[in-house]
Amino acid sequence: MEPLLDVQHLEVSYHGRKVVHDVSFCLKAGEILGIVGESGSGKSTIIKAAMGLLGNSGGVTNGNIYYKGQNVVEAGTDEICRMRGPAMGMIFQDTEASLCPIRSIGDQLYESVCQHEKVSREEVRKRALELFGKMRLDDGERILNSYPFELSGGMNQRVGIMMAMVLKPDLLFADEPTSALDVTVQAQVVQEMMKMRKVYGTGIVIVTHNIGMAEHMADKIAVMYQGRIIEYGNTENIIYHPKEAYTKKLISSVLRINRG
Repeated sequence: MEPLLDVQHLEVSYHGRKVVHDVSFCLKAGEILGIVGESGSGKSTIIKAAMGLLGNSGGVTNGNIYYKGQNVVEAGTDEICRMRGPAMGMIFQDTEASLCPIRSIGDQLYESVCQHEKVSREEVRKRALELFGKMRLDDGERILNSYPFELSGGMNQRVGIMMAMVLKPDLLFADEPTSALDVTVQAQVVQEMMKMRKVYGTGIVIVTHNIGMAEHMADKIAVMYQGRIIEYGNTENIIYHPKEAYTKKLISSVLRINRG
């Protein structure tokens, strides 16, 4: 069976300086991969490369990224833009910062969906309310009519999940989606992401410095250090039988969410 995402010998550079070295991993449909490591290890750069979000200063200098067999590295800008949303969604570290502060959530959501399909405002609203319902949020109407600054950090992250999932992508990237939240809200946001996997069969790549979160969510874990994957495998093997000293340090020093 063809992988949903297949990263092969990826190398990424910024301003001519290599920041990701020979990274390879794959993800099946409905699977969750946690990419863990400290800040600056190259975690976020990998998913930005897959989404075509490296900007003018960065680029893939070697290797390939295949989404359902299509090489994203060789795809043109227009093609990548068409894939964002219906094929690949993204939850940012700070959803509020990625939204326009002077337009309502509902208006921004409608504009985003209209980039990919012809649809009425009412249909988009119905989809959003359905997703909020799956997250057990019964005040979806209020949220859609709100501006980002009127919502809490945790509620904005829920908006980020909803906006990423409204087009039902097969693949979801989450870039440190809970790092700015308190522990209670972190757990709620994690549960909601996992529910999206359960409901829609979405494959998820979550980037986090918290190996405990990866343990709770992921089927597989890739540990990154200085731009390289130093350990990669099934979550249970990584957590209970780590081979690298750095992995052992992460496990012993980072807050972990107990399974339950």
